[in-house]
Amino acid sequence: MSLAKICGALALAALAACSDDTSDYPALMPTDRLLAPPSLPGHAADAANDPEAATAALDARAQGLAGRAGSGQVDNDAELRRRAEALRARARALSERPLDDCTPDDADCAPEAAPN
Repeated sequence: MSLAKICGALALAALAACSDDTSDYPALMPTDRLLAPPSLPGHAADAANDPEAATAALDARAQGLAGRAGSGQVDNDAELRRRAEALRARARALSERPLDDCTPDDADCAPEAAPN
């Protein structure tokens, strides 16, 4: 490699290092905000002075959110209850069964297939 090429490469590297692009690094949080003592929000004093009003406001907000969510009832509630009770009965039966009472043809005791 010739001396001119080496000098050219060094000059390019020096010029690239001299750029003033500060957008490469994220803005850091100032230490005065990091080390500041914790403070309570403004509405905390109101809640401390009148807890009943704060409770009433929270209850009203909860009712509003519940109203937005809908009634919570399902159209086929009886079907879901029947299925839930069947699952509970099956779980109860399986929990009362001894583990060493398995046979190879029993679907409840068959080991799960290993994933490939």
